[in-house]
Amino acid sequence: MTVATISDRTIRRAESFMLALWAVAVIAATVQQGIVRQNNNYLIFRAASLHLLHGLDLYAAYPALHFDFYKYSPTFALLFLPFAVIPLALSIFLWNALNAGALYAAMGMVLPRRGALVARALVFLDLFGSLQNVQSNGLVAALIIMTFAAYERRHSVLGGFAVAVGTCIKVFPLAGASFAIFHPRKVRVGLALAASILVLLLMPLLVTSPAMLLAHYASWHAIETKDALDRGFTVMQMAELLFHGNWPNWPQQVGGTLLLVAPVLLRRDRWSEWSFRLTYLCSVLLFCVIFNHQAESPTFVIAVAGAAIWFAALERPTRMEWALLAFIVVCTILASSDAMPRDVQRAFFDRYRFKTVPCAVLWVVLQVRLWKGGSRRQMGERHQLDIPAAQPREHGRRA
Repeated sequence: MTVATISDRTIRRAESFMLALWAVAVIAATVQQGIVRQNNNYLIFRAASLHLLHGLDLYAAYPALHFDFYKYSPTFALLFLPFAVIPLALSIFLWNALNAGALYAAMGMVLPRRGALVARALVFLDLFGSLQNVQSNGLVAALIIMTFAAYERRHSVLGGFAVAVGTCIKVFPLAGASFAIFHPRKVRVGLALAASILVLLLMPLLVTSPAMLLAHYASWHAIETKDALDRGFTVMQMAELLFHGNWPNWPQQVGGTLLLVAPVLLRRDRWSEWSFRLTYLCSVLLFCVIFNHQAESPTFVIAVAGAAIWFAALERPTRMEWALLAFIVVCTILASSDAMPRDVQRAFFDRYRFKTVPCAVLWVVLQVRLWKGGSRRQMGERHQLDIPAAQPREHGRRA
């Protein structure tokens, strides 16, 4: 028996264990939030689907059904309809299974087997936290990663559809459209993306009138405008705590966006490098949390997915990279878990929104790497993935 055979068998066993662990997380979260209690987030989702079907305002208050407001798009309410018409516990189980399964599969689309195993282990606790809140964050993270994988494989329509679906759940996954920068046929990508978004935005017309749909979008815009003043677990909140300034969010978000895309736009010579593009994927996943004014603790599964992919793709992590991973594990991943004393959580991590800090530090590190580059063996080799080699000479071609 060869070493390779033993290694493959070990990996298969580890993969089976990891898959079982994620399945147990889905079941445990379902029992906790669908049987022991009824999760308010999920009640909002279900009610919104039925309100859309019956021509009621999606964004009004319904205190008899749930507290807080529905804040997703009318399209999401329509897409969620199959989950709204079945028993609650079964519905939560299927929804959590979709979130976990999509993220589990997405990791394998951009990493080799060993790397995907490491990434799935690192993201597990944050995924479980998101499942316990019965939110859409696992699915959103998966859609961003799947967008990247689709564009890497030159699947323009699939990539555009993944961006459109993510954007209809939470607006910030639109950042995934920037992966099209690396695609050689940008006109085709742009048309596919525009068509996908248009179709999904109009899809609620299947069950509602044009006038009612316009009213829904007006209400959605109004509630999003109000929430634009929130800061959540973000760089904007950290800036307020540090400098005691009450600045609007949008200038900082625009600045962050410019910093995000600048190295990609100005380092065209590196577009053909797999490590450069994979680093940018990780940077986008982190960006979508630390600059998202609605980011909450369960949202961090998206940022942690970026951190997990970054570390799992490193072939020989340096001491500084191990230290940065430890910083993320302790101060982001464990910060909201039962492993962290509750008093410490409330007095430090919640009060100062400290979960944001390790992710912001890693984001800066990734941006510097995008500008400066690094060792050719810092990230996984290209031949480990079934992704077509980049063709930079075609970037100027028309579709």
